[in-house]
Amino acid sequence: MSPEAEIRRRIGEQGRITFSEFMELALFWPQGGYYLSPGTLEASGDYYTSPQAHPAFAALLAVQLLQMWSLLDEPDPFTVVEIGAGNGLLCRDLVAYSCHLPQAFRRALRYLCLDRNLASGLEQEVFTGNGAAVGRVAASIIASGPASTGQPEAAGLPLRGIRGCFLSNELLDAFPVHQVTKVDGRLLEVYVTLRDGELATVTAAPSTPMLVARLESLRVELIEGQTAEINLGIDSWARQVAGALEAGFVLTIDYGHQAEELYSAERRLRGTLTTYFRHTQTDSPLRRIGRQDITAQVDFTSAQELGEQAGLDVLG
Repeated sequence: MSPEAEIRRRIGEQGRITFSEFMELALFWPQGGYYLSPGTLEASGDYYTSPQAHPAFAALLAVQLLQMWSLLDEPDPFTVVEIGAGNGLLCRDLVAYSCHLPQAFRRALRYLCLDRNLASGLEQEVFTGNGAAVGRVAASIIASGPASTGQPEAAGLPLRGIRGCFLSNELLDAFPVHQVTKVDGRLLEVYVTLRDGELATVTAAPSTPMLVARLESLRVELIEGQTAEINLGIDSWARQVAGALEAGFVLTIDYGHQAEELYSAERRLRGTLTTYFRHTQTDSPLRRIGRQDITAQVDFTSAQELGEQAGLDVLG
């Protein structure tokens, strides 16, 4: 069953689904979800990421990891866990560059690739790494919210006592988001439904009080007619990473803003949700389901505050 067929089935049963559930199905449904489809992360796909642009990106990260290793008094092993590793390109380039770094660091380096895509096919050269040990845990994921893909929800990271670094590149902006809007002075949630046989949006009361609580915690007040996205999955991500890390760092690279900027009605009256199809930015999330990327910029204020609540310190 395709992601669109599953979306229509659920709407038929429930009348509507949250935009977050729609996005989860469109991106991660096992049978044709965007990120679980072949070719998604290739240069011929719908967008480029920094590792695809040049191996210098990985080289700079390798130097940063060397600094972290030194600050931790050179533990052996020094474990790097990349969440959302995809096809392993960043891992391959980073481990390859480690041959230019001190031998003791290279020997201590353990690089673990995590990705929920069982078919992502980490390239074989990733596993021959200049003395660094490289492994993969497929299907061990950071849950982005309530399980909605029909797969068992991950109970948490299958890791504990990590001394090293949790690394991710463009991970949080792929987490499913709830959409909210202000109508007649009330905060409403955007749902996906069927109208005359076609997918359409409708507004109703929020599906969870956590949406109102998040905006209140950020001291954000939407204006009339403003639309915004709320990423509730950041909470789970922060708690799981902090719980698995004994000593070390969390380095996440993404597109986003502090809350004051992200929720500015003057700059982003319609929010930041966007879609990418064949290297073209579009604004049609209900079309091409499973064949285009859907993304929203990251609320770095929430990421920092939730990280601190989980026991992490914000360094920058």
